[in-house]
Order: sequence, then C-alpha cells, then structure tokens
Amino acid sequence: MKRRSYIASVTIAYAVGALLWVYLSDRFIESVGGSIGFGVFSTLKGFVFVAVTTALLYFALHAAAQGTDEARPVLAFRSWVLFALLALLTLPVGLISYAVFRSASDTLLGERRGQLEFMTEAVARSIDADVARGMLDATPQAPQQPQAALLAIVTDGSAGFSRLQEFAGLMGDSGRVLLASKTGSDGRWMIAGAQQALPDALVPLAAAGAAGLAADVITPPDDVPLLVAAAMVPAANAVLIATVATADVVDDVRGVAFLSAITAAACLVVVGALTLLFVQRQRLRVALAEADQKAALHAAEERFRATFEQAAEGIAHLDLDGRFLRVNETLCALLGYGRADLLGRSYADVRPNIRAGAVGGTSREAVSSLPSGTVVEARSDQPHLTRAGKEIWLSCVQSIARDTPEGEGYIILMASDATARIVAEHHLTLAEAVFTNTQEGLVVTDLAGRITAVNPAFVAITGHGEAEVLGQNMRFLSSGRHDRLFYQLLWAALKDNGVWRGEIWNRRKDGALYLQQTVISTVYGRTGAPESYVGAFNDITQARKSELEVDRLTRYDPLTGLPNRTLIFSLIEHELTRPDTQCAVLYIDIDHLKTINDSLGFAAGDEVLRAAAQHLRKAVPEDATIGRYGADEFVVLIDGCEGPKEAIRFADRLIDALGEPFAAEGVSNLFINASIGISLYPEDASDAETLLQHAHSALYQAKSRGGRTYAFYTDALTRDARARVELVANLRRALAEHEFTVHYQPIVRLEDQTIVGAEALVRWITPEGEMIGPDRFIPVAEETGLIVPLGDFVLATACTQMARWRTAGLPCAFVAVNISAGQLNATDICAKTEAALAAAGVPADSIEFEITESMLFGADSGAESKLKRIAELGVRIAIDDFGTGYSSLAYLKRFPISRLKIDQSFVRDLPASAVDGELVRAMIAMARALDIEILAEGVEEAAQMAFLVANGCTFGQGYFWSRPLPPERFEALFSNAFGAAGAKSASR
Repeated sequence: MKRRSYIASVTIAYAVGALLWVYLSDRFIESVGGSIGFGVFSTLKGFVFVAVTTALLYFALHAAAQGTDEARPVLAFRSWVLFALLALLTLPVGLISYAVFRSASDTLLGERRGQLEFMTEAVARSIDADVARGMLDATPQAPQQPQAALLAIVTDGSAGFSRLQEFAGLMGDSGRVLLASKTGSDGRWMIAGAQQALPDALVPLAAAGAAGLAADVITPPDDVPLLVAAAMVPAANAVLIATVATADVVDDVRGVAFLSAITAAACLVVVGALTLLFVQRQRLRVALAEADQKAALHAAEERFRATFEQAAEGIAHLDLDGRFLRVNETLCALLGYGRADLLGRSYADVRPNIRAGAVGGTSREAVSSLPSGTVVEARSDQPHLTRAGKEIWLSCVQSIARDTPEGEGYIILMASDATARIVAEHHLTLAEAVFTNTQEGLVVTDLAGRITAVNPAFVAITGHGEAEVLGQNMRFLSSGRHDRLFYQLLWAALKDNGVWRGEIWNRRKDGALYLQQTVISTVYGRTGAPESYVGAFNDITQARKSELEVDRLTRYDPLTGLPNRTLIFSLIEHELTRPDTQCAVLYIDIDHLKTINDSLGFAAGDEVLRAAAQHLRKAVPEDATIGRYGADEFVVLIDGCEGPKEAIRFADRLIDALGEPFAAEGVSNLFINASIGISLYPEDASDAETLLQHAHSALYQAKSRGGRTYAFYTDALTRDARARVELVANLRRALAEHEFTVHYQPIVRLEDQTIVGAEALVRWITPEGEMIGPDRFIPVAEETGLIVPLGDFVLATACTQMARWRTAGLPCAFVAVNISAGQLNATDICAKTEAALAAAGVPADSIEFEITESMLFGADSGAESKLKRIAELGVRIAIDDFGTGYSSLAYLKRFPISRLKIDQSFVRDLPASAVDGELVRAMIAMARALDIEILAEGVEEAAQMAFLVANGCTFGQGYFWSRPLPPERFEALFSNAFGAAGAKSASR
C-alpha cells in the first residue's frame, strides 16, 4: 500500500471510530437523564473534538511518513517529536472538556438552585402554624444530628407532612431539610427538634432566608460543598433550610466529564498507538529496506566477484607501490602465474619497461590527482613477460580509484591480450609499406573492374598518375593483343578459383606495349562474398627479352652461335631415340689453341674459334649437327652414317677444312690443326653419354699420335681410361703412404769430366717392388694437381740430401729440381722454398730450379715476379728442354736464367746430323753471348760428348756417365775418375 493511501485509510478509520464513540456517549447522556440542550452541546463538542483530532492525526502521520527515507535514529527521534507535538496539540481538547464540564456543572447547579429555591419556598409556604409549632416543639428521644433529627421529623409518618417528605425524597440521598429559628436573648439560630445551634456556614443564608428567599453554594468546614436554599416559613417565626451536596447535583455532569476525559484519553491513546504502529511500520520498512539493501549489496558483491573472476579481460588491483592486491584468473592465465605467485609481486616483474618515476605503471601525475577526486585513466599497449619469459603484448587500461574520499586509493588495471592485434597492426603496417614501396605494380578494383587504389609502382610502370586512373575501368590499359576468349577465360578462373595467374600485354600512357606477369586475386568479405579484386604485376618485357637471350645463351654458344654442350647432348639423345638410327659422333679438338691465346691474345683465339665453326658448317651436310662442346672442342653428329668408311670421309673433310689458313689480329695465313675422335652408334655405345665418352677417348688416341688425324674408339681405349683412373687413385695413395723416392743423375763438367752437381728425379716404387716410370705418372699428376704435393716432396728431399752430402764433404755443388707449372702458379712457392732451405740448413745457391720453355711462354707477371724473387734468394734457374718449345730471346732477357739445357732430341743424332749440329752450335754460341751456362742432355755416346766439347759446351748429362741412382749409389760415383773407359763402365 502506498504511503498516501495508508495515511488516508488510517485517518478515515479513526474519524469513523471517534464519531461512533461520540454518538454512543450522547446516547448514554440521554439515557441517564441529561437535558436535551446538554446533549446537543455535548454532540457539537464531540464533532469539534473529532475534527480537530482527525486533522492532527493526519498531519502527524504525514509528518512521520516524511522521515521514512531517513536513517533509523533520525526516524525514531522524529516520531517521538511528532508524538509529543500530538500530545501538546491534544491538550486543548482536555481544556475544552474541562470547560465543558465547568459550564455543565454551573448550568446544572443553576437549574437545581432555582428548583431548590422554588421547592423550598413552596414547602415553606405550605407549612401551617400547627405543623410549624409541632416541628419546633418536637423533642427527639435521643440526641442526634440536626439533619438527622430534621429528617426524622420529616420522615416521621406520624407527623403527617407528606409534602415535606416528598420534597426530601426529591432532593436525593444527600438532601437534607431542617427548620431553624432564632431563640433566646442572643439571637442564635437553633435547629428545631435538635437542640443544636445552626452551623455557622448556614447562619448567613438562614438570615437571608428570614428576610425572603435565599440560595447559595457553601462549603462547610468538612469541605463538602453544599447547595443551600432558605425560605421563611410564614406560619412560624422560622426558616426552612434545604441542603443538597453539590456532588449529587453534578453527578450526571461528572459522568459526562469523565466520559469526555475518557474519550480524550482514548483518542490520545489511539493516536499514540496508531503513531507507534506507524512508526513501527516505518521501522519495519526501513529494516526491510536495509535488508533489501544488504541483499542487493551482497548480490552486487557476488556479481562484482563473478564479473571480476569471469571477465574475459585480465583485472588486477595494485597498491600505489605497484604491488598486486587482487588478480583474476584471466590475468593469471595471460601471464602464466598462479594467483598466489602474483599477489604481493611487483608489477615491474611482469612489465620491465616501466619508466622511472611511475607508480604501479601509472604516472605520478595520476596519483597526485587523488586528493582532487579525479580519476585519471591511461590506455596503452605494453609488452609484458610471462613466467616462461615469453614476451606478449597486453592492451592495458589503468585508472586510479579510492573506496572513500579519505581512502588512500589503489590502481585498477584491466588488460587484454593484444598480441594478435599488435601482430595484425604490424602486418597492416608492413602491408601498407609493401603496398607503397614494392616494385610490383598493385591495383585494387571493385567487382566491375573500376580502379579504387594503385601504388607508386603502378604509376611508374604504366605512366598514368593516380588521379588519372581512379574510377577508370582496367580496360583502358588494354593493348588489343588479346582476344575476347582470353578475357573470358580470365574471368572464369577468377570466379571459379578466386585467383588468376598469367601474362598480359598492356599499353603504357606513351603508347608503348609492355608485357606484365600478373596475379589477380579475389578479396572476400566477412560473409564470404567477393568484394574486390587485387592485381599484382611486374613489367617483364625486358626480362622476357633477357630470358630469350639467356635461353639462347644456355643452349647456344655465344661465341660461335653453335649449340652448346647441353643442347648438343640433348640432340644426340633425341637422335638415339629414333628407331633403326645409325649415326657417328666426331669429337674435334683444335690443336695448340692455347699457344695462339698466349701469343696473340684471347681475341685472336676467339676469331680462330669463330672461323673454325664457319669452316665446320661448310664441311658437313646440312642435316648434320655441329656444337661447341668445350673451350677448343667441337662435336659433329652425322645422322645416317652407314659405317666407318663414311665417318672417315667426313673426318678427312673436317681436317682439311680446318687446315685452311686463317686471319686473326692482323696475322694472315694462320694455320691450325685438329684431332678427331670417332665413335659409332650402335656399335660403340647404346646411349648419348657413353657415345660422347668413347669419342673423347678416341680423341686422346688421335692427339697422342701427334694431332691432325683421327682415331676410332676401341675397347683398348676403355681399358686405358680405366687404367688411368686406377693410376690416379694409386697416385693419391702413394703420396699418403710415402711410396715415392728420389734418384739423382750426375751433371758433369765436360772439360775435366768432374761431377759438379746432380738432377733430382722422382721415382715411384710400389709395395710390390715395381718401379713406375715418371713418363706414366707425371702427366697424370700434372692433370690432377697432385704434381704440387709431389714437387714439394722432391724439393724437401733434395734439400735434405744436399745437406747430408755437404756434411759428408762430397764435392756436389748443387742439386737441380724440376718445378712444374702448378708449383710455379702456387702462391706460396717462394715461402715453401725458403722453408725447405731453412729446414735443411743449406745455402740457396746449392739448389737449382729447372723450368720448361712452355712455362715461360705462359707465365704472367705474377709468375715472373716469383721467379725473380726466387733468384733473389740465390736459387739458380735453368731452362729445361731448350729448343723444343717456344724459344724466344725475349724470355732470356726477361727472366733471371742461369743455365740452358739443350734437349736430348738435338743431341741424339750428333755428330751425324748436320742440322742438329748447326742448331747445337747456335745454341752454344747464343748462351756464351748471353753469358749463360750451357748443358747438353741425353749424352749417351763418346762421339756426342766429343762434339759437344769441341764446340764449347760446358756441361753434360746422360747415360754416358750414369743413369739416375739412389743416393747411396750416387755417392759412390765420386770415388771413380770419369775417363773414357770409366764412363763406359759407369754407364753400364
């Protein structure tokens, strides 16, 4: 029930009850004999009383109801104040009741006084003289009170005064009648029949009655107020006095007054009870409200706790020192900590990048705002460390709050995992950077093909500005080189697969066509429906040209324009796949091309190769295939070759064609030779690789015959190739297992046949005792690069042996060591020489290096500087096999040469050969002219020695004196005197 309805209902109930009470009380007054005027007055008084108290009750309840929203103490205080106010307001009602009582009493007394005066006067006049004398003379039988005596007289039936008896009955229980008269000389008033003086209180009224009719209310000494009337009895000199207690007169009025008091008290009690009930009701409402508030608070706390714990975001409360006060499970899961591990821990432990001067990750400016009551909020993305040490990004919202205005405050931290968003933003940033800075043209269009965005690369490639192309359809770039079907297939692929890749010819702003490698992708929205297209393209016009050129270069030789190694091999493979095919492979090598490169330069060598390719094209049929297979090697595939005879015919034709003179670098009539190896299919091989391999083996056979010829593949060549492979493996093993040794051949001064030195020559003795000649393994060692470690071994061994001989006092002045091209080209040849000399402890002039003319011919400036440095060390340098290579006086001038060794090919036919004799004389004369020592190799006969001595040759070496010997046998030679007979015996 609402407050107003409650107040109205209580007020109406009170008014009805009060009116009913007034009505019943008035009926009661009437029933006890009250007068009509008094009843009317009482009724009006009751209505006024009910109206006043009802109004007071309404205002009291309304005033009390205003305090229902206040706290309990305030409500109780206000209720008691309102009750006191109500009591004070009810006081006038009591005063009115008292006034009503006084008025009614006075009215009733006035009425009874008149009645008493009338009746007293009537009774007094009705008493005759006899009765009066009888009353005066009557003597009571016993002393008694005057009133009692009078009553006894009055009520004595014998007296026969019926009127007097009736008058006394009307006066009530307290009514008294007496007759008083003055007697004696003192004039005292005496009560008749009692022999007793009239009470003093009645004397004045009796005196007044003797003079006429008198009535009044008197209070005798016994404090019982009396209504007294006195009237002269005419028949006797006496006064009739009638008294009645005023209490009996106003008994009815007193009942009404009591009833009014009871009514006022009842109203006051009812008002107080209703007020208390209302107050209790309000207290109950307050209690219920407080209970509801507590329940709501508890529910709110539970909701807060549930929200705190079950929130999707991590939530924590930190004190102003940055330590965790409360954390939820989400934050614990984000950081990988347990709740107990985080509580009390510093926030800086999980966020090490908190700047100095911060409080709990929030600036001191935020903390200083607490006194003002403001709440400072800081939003940021910050890196945090999990318990495992992994860095994650959290989106943090920090604010400072306090529970009470006087509270110290705390920090509220709300964090959510922002790693994915940060990564996405980073990717977006990267994507934007890529879109802006990539060299690929990027274009975004709507589903209708209208351009919505382009990047700078698009502008650079097409020549169209961004403002020009926005809103344009991509068709404006069309080159016209693609038909309608091409674009239909493109759009069909986009719709079916969401992507299209391919090449498109488009047109630049200047009208130039260009080829672009394009990828068009469909961009789908959240609903899965296509929203736009993104195209990425590169201008591959130049790249395509380069590809074609590269493809040509990868398949064709750029120098000659012939198919290269890869293409010719593929063509041979393709030829062999044809059924019943017969063909021949001719493997051609240009002899001594290196000589042309070294002497005339590489440009001249390139011209020779181009000319050779042209001559080969002219010499073979049009259906034959020609390719360049190596630096100076060509391969010719003769399709349909019926046998060796036809292959020989082609080989001869090719040799003749290549034998024609060339012109290169200003040199006319330049001639070259060619060697050819031939293998036949299917006789010699079943696949392209084997066929080429066999032709290459045959080529080496032709070159071993001196060149400018051809050779067919045979099984023996395969056996030789396998033996060569085995030789390489054994050579590597022999180096590792120290199977090599050094023999020494004496160098003799021809003038006195004295041994002055020796040449160190390496020998290979297998574990089985077989000696392998240097002519077998030296070429293989040079080809495989094993000549370098082998040469280092010979140099170190020769230096050590020279040290031993010097210690033994043998008159061997030097040891000559052959140096290969591989050793000379090694960057550490000088250091190795110094190290070998230092390790053996021999002087540098006790070692002589022998190099060939071909090495000098191919030596560059680096090799020249190395030779000079070696000569500066004191090591002598000799030219071996002089006259067989590219003899040049310029070499003798450029290099620090100490000795020339005439090749044995010029000595072998001496003295019979006049040509060889003249050549030897010329070499000796040249050496003397240049002040270079001269030595002849391969001296095997006395006539040869005599010719050399006769023509001024200084030194000799050969079997005439001794074969190469082990060190211990070589040492024995120093005990023999080399004469003619001795030489012969030694040689044998």
